[in-house]
Amino acid sequence: MGAKILIVDDNPNVLRLLNITLSRSGKDYEIIEAENGEKAFELANKEKPDLIISDVMMPQMDGIELCWMIRENSEIPLVPFIFLTSFDDPEMEIRGFRAGADEYLSKPIDRKQLLQRVEELLARTKNLKKIEDTGERQKGFSGDLKDLSLVEVVQMLNLNKKTGVLTVTGKINGTVYIKNGQLWYAESGGKKGEEAMYELVALDEGTFQFQSKPVKAERNIQNSTMNVIMEACRIMDEARHGQQSKS
Repeated sequence: MGAKILIVDDNPNVLRLLNITLSRSGKDYEIIEAENGEKAFELANKEKPDLIISDVMMPQMDGIELCWMIRENSEIPLVPFIFLTSFDDPEMEIRGFRAGADEYLSKPIDRKQLLQRVEELLARTKNLKKIEDTGERQKGFSGDLKDLSLVEVVQMLNLNKKTGVLTVTGKINGTVYIKNGQLWYAESGGKKGEEAMYELVALDEGTFQFQSKPVKAERNIQNSTMNVIMEACRIMDEARHGQQSKS
């Protein structure tokens, strides 16, 4: 059996369409369905899907709350999450990314686009798992920002409560110290603390390397790791929407 995918929508016709689209992709996906966010959260913890595709507007628990619950209170906080929406609403999109969504697709569903993003996100998860397994066996790991974003790397280190130094090399070079999974210290160029992190997580090209070692640096990041990541995503989203409005 292939990857396990949880699809969530209060409209049974949309669920059926998603199921048909994924089932006929030739990838042998295992499809799990939920008609609302509450049921989806229950199934996510029970079935531990490899990817979640969810509508945004639903009764009881909407998609944004579901995504937040998955990221903060589930056994699979790093699972890829795709939002589907009928509305062209930049503010709603920003809220979704702040909650931790990986992708935002508009209805009616473009079959080719959906299947492409599903495969890309599942491949990214495999890369993350490979790095995580390597890190467990060794004292460190390295990778390319084209394969894994710095946000994903930090989330993995946070989840596994790692301590050490993360070195980033790209258009901007930076150093990040992590203590027991928490962002502790960061610097990039002339910036330090949260401002340095906001600059580093925006990189989409470059490399990273993590080395497990004691952290002796004086702390300059006071906010929680999740708050820093969320604010960094917000800044990137607003910058992206600003560029789109100018074009």
